[in-house]
Amino acid sequence: PDVSQAAPNGRVGTAAPALSGQTLAGDRLSIDFHQSKTVLVFWAAWCGPCRQEQPGLNALAAKYAGQGIRFVGVDLLDHDRALARAFVAEFKVAYPSLYDDSGSLAAAYQIDSPPSFVFIDQRGIVVSRYPGEASQAKLENLVQTLATSSGAATASP
Repeated sequence: PDVSQAAPNGRVGTAAPALSGQTLAGDRLSIDFHQSKTVLVFWAAWCGPCRQEQPGLNALAAKYAGQGIRFVGVDLLDHDRALARAFVAEFKVAYPSLYDDSGSLAAAYQIDSPPSFVFIDQRGIVVSRYPGEASQAKLENLVQTLATSSGAATASP
């Protein structure tokens, strides 16, 4: 995957590093954060909390798609692409996931482990982050906050 070096830390209030790379489906994906609000979902196939959260994430992605919010997954720490593809198939994940085999995307956003979430507004600014397991209610609250945001950064939990 390719990561812009313009703002390599992905901290709240900074420009989100531009992302591009190959999806698990084998397509090339270049993400322009200025096209819509974006939820980055950092996950791994072996991650228990990721498995628990995925059905709810699917529902949120479908619910908020009409409000201009897109979800993009970043598979990290899966050293076997087949396992990651099996996760996507098992949970019927409709949004694209980049395969971060080198760890460069996780490093650009200072993500240590899955699950982790980064919320980016339509200006390309990281407005919030949530590291670790989150309840469905918490995830919905975070996505709703992004949906109604005008672009002002909010503090990390």
